[in-house]
Amino acid sequence: MGSKTDISALQGLIKTFFENIETYNSVKASLDGKMTQESYEGLLSTTQQNLRTIEMQEQEQMNSVEDLEAQITQLRNKEAKLKEQLEHLCAQREEKTLVLNQSQESLKKT
Repeated sequence: MGSKTDISALQGLIKTFFENIETYNSVKASLDGKMTQESYEGLLSTTQQNLRTIEMQEQEQMNSVEDLEAQITQLRNKEAKLKEQLEHLCAQREEKTLVLNQSQESLKKT
């Protein structure tokens, strides 16, 4: 018979090798799912820029609303003045109509 070689040490090394491969694969899979610092910083930078853009747009809209409110106030004031003028003109018309009617009555009597 031939000589037998003791491979138990080799079997132990092979077992450890495959265990290490399993550990490596699980760690690699775990890291693949995690965000790198660089990608996190890029995403954070983009998000901050988007936030600044939105804040500027919000400020522009607030300014626009304030301008519109000022215009509405001016229009309401102008409307009130026009109503006063209309009331004054109506009163004048009534007075003149009354005077005209009185004058016509006077002319009829003469």
